Amino acid sequence: LVSLRKIRRRQAMKVIGIRPVSFTGDNKEQISGKIIYVTYPLDKGEGNAAERLFITDDKLNQWTYKPRVGDEVKVEYNRYGRCVGMAKAQ
Repeated sequence: LVSLRKIRRRQAMKVIGIRPVSFTGDNKEQISGKIIYVTYPLDKGEGNAAERLFITDDKLNQWTYKPRVGDEVKVEYNRYGRCVGMAKAQ
């Protein structure tokens, strides 16, 4: 799994959908954010793999880049596998 994250960091991913979400967390706090759906080429085999990333609105507001459907992006993960950054691929 760790090696897969490293591969995904190097590969560009295509944003294919963005869905707003809002829910109440375990501590009764309201959490809102976006689920960003992305695809990327399979490392082994043919075709693409798909994945969804949840980003809170607070975190998105701190980013200089705002994801849009159709963009090719590079995703940064922390050591726990959570998305901590995103930039438009060059």
